Amino acid sequence: MSSARWNATVVDAPGQEPFAILGDLLLAVRTPRSRDFVTVEVAPTSQCGSVIPDAELLVCSRPLPFLDHPLRGELHVGDPVDFEVQGHSYRLTLAGLQDSPAGPPWIVCDLLLERD
Repeated sequence: MSSARWNATVVDAPGQEPFAILGDLLLAVRTPRSRDFVTVEVAPTSQCGSVIPDAELLVCSRPLPFLDHPLRGELHVGDPVDFEVQGHSYRLTLAGLQDSPAGPPWIVCDLLLERD
């Protein structure tokens, strides 16, 4: 039984920010991705600093938000992934994945995060 649960929908499309803050973690959707998995980065919010991109920034060599030393991995639809951050155990599930209204290659991810 989890002690805390968070649900989030992350839209990776033009004009959207492809991340969510779930409890004390920031989760960012990255490429590569496909119809049944996405690549994610996870980091504690305490190590993320500001996650709001600079409005003057037009081209950047790294994806936003910048995460220092994140956990990286792939999430497959319906397959939970267990991991630990700062002494807490988490389980992250990609509950759903579909094309965004902007069309391919843009996506909408439904996520579930549980903390024990």
